[in-house]
Amino acid sequence: MSSTLPTIDEKNPLYCPAITASSYLSSLRRQNRQRKAKARTQKQPQKDRFLSSFARILDNALQEGDPEPLDILPRSDDTSTATSFGFHSWKENVSTTSFEQLRTSVKKVSARPPLKRKRTLSSFSDLDGPTKYARSIQSVHESSFEISVRRERLDFFPSKPQYSPLVVPKKPVVKTTLAEDLKAKIRALEDDLYGPPIGTESPRGLKPLIERLDAMMPGIRLQDRLTKLPELSHQTIADFLGENGLLNVRVLTLLRTSEIWRLVLTETMGDEDGLNIAGKDVLPVFSKPNGFLFLSELTLSGTRVQDIDLVHIHHLPRLVTLIMNNTGIGNEAIFHLVALRRSLLQLSIATNPHIDDDAIPAILMLSKLSFLTILDTSVDMPGIRRLAQTIYDERRVIDIEIPSACETYVDNMASHYLVDPRPPLIDNPSIVPELSAAALKRNLAAHAARNPAIAATGSKPEMVQRLTTLLETRKMDVLVREMITSGDEVAGR
Repeated sequence: MSSTLPTIDEKNPLYCPAITASSYLSSLRRQNRQRKAKARTQKQPQKDRFLSSFARILDNALQEGDPEPLDILPRSDDTSTATSFGFHSWKENVSTTSFEQLRTSVKKVSARPPLKRKRTLSSFSDLDGPTKYARSIQSVHESSFEISVRRERLDFFPSKPQYSPLVVPKKPVVKTTLAEDLKAKIRALEDDLYGPPIGTESPRGLKPLIERLDAMMPGIRLQDRLTKLPELSHQTIADFLGENGLLNVRVLTLLRTSEIWRLVLTETMGDEDGLNIAGKDVLPVFSKPNGFLFLSELTLSGTRVQDIDLVHIHHLPRLVTLIMNNTGIGNEAIFHLVALRRSLLQLSIATNPHIDDDAIPAILMLSKLSFLTILDTSVDMPGIRRLAQTIYDERRVIDIEIPSACETYVDNMASHYLVDPRPPLIDNPSIVPELSAAALKRNLAAHAARNPAIAATGSKPEMVQRLTTLLETRKMDVLVREMITSGDEVAGR
């Protein structure tokens, strides 16, 4: 056999050690370019489809060594090769005509100078040929190899459920009847209207409540901590949850139909430097119907409360004590509290600098108040005088704590005017216009002896106006002093 002709293995006709893979692929490309025009008008022959499929697979295997892609090869229109390019198995009954044509075509494209040395079989190891120094032998399958390519699709939603320790498996949805759906909706409406059932304060009734609270807040051993309380009741449970800042929206919704009478929300609604985001959603729970009907004491001290938020608590029927120290409220909040005038007895609004004299009219409408503290507010002596005058006129008895500046003024009344004038001096401002000029000067001089800022001279109308204002101020300051001292006596101080 001539050295220019390729060596052909009769049992594996596609194996040719005397020709490079690139030359073989080039011949296939030229053949396919000639058939390109025919492939558009008529169905591609079966053997061309085999050559195209094999060439495409071979090109994918030699992409690194062959710079020219096989994009020019026509694809088969047959639907059987739409997703897989396969070279059918070669069998012995294949006609020799196709092999003769293949041998002729390969011989034509291999016209080049003779090789200096004959290529060994190991030079085509990248084509997965036979082992080194051995020709192909008859295998068990008695056929050529078969190559197939299958495109895999990404499945983001697997049909079969996959196990994960972090995912709770979903229970199969049980179809309910229309009657069951209506009963569930009615039950939900009843819970919204009357609150969820909480049970009695007996050991049998408290056990489900504690278990439910533990399920709401897992991981903190709440059930063990509650069962160790010395006296177990709804109130002691609420006190424990309040001290630990656990009175969130869900817990308050559960407890709103209980008979608790005291709630401390300082720890629950505390700002915590902006970390407690859910604290502002607590007060709207009090707006739900038939809730907290037995609540008589509510503490919001140290929390951030908006003035409008107090509309959620102004309907509580038995609220007696309201403590809102250092909450940042203003005059508007005091006017919202007027709705509690039938029940509110004790009000603490200390350390709220936005409250000033304009809030006094709303405070005066809380006619049942027996204790009031307005320490560290912006209420000044004019507002205190008005408050003292109304308390005196309506014969109220109230224990009041006024701002420290006002208390200092009351303690130093003697430095502002003559506190206890004796005859012939007067203390009634209504008879000042009847005094003569000499009497006016005498009274003003007595007060000027205590306060040099008071002028004892001037025209008679000026002295009348000056003395009248002075005696009216003295009279109201005396009422303020009596209000403070009487409140101290009531409180036992």
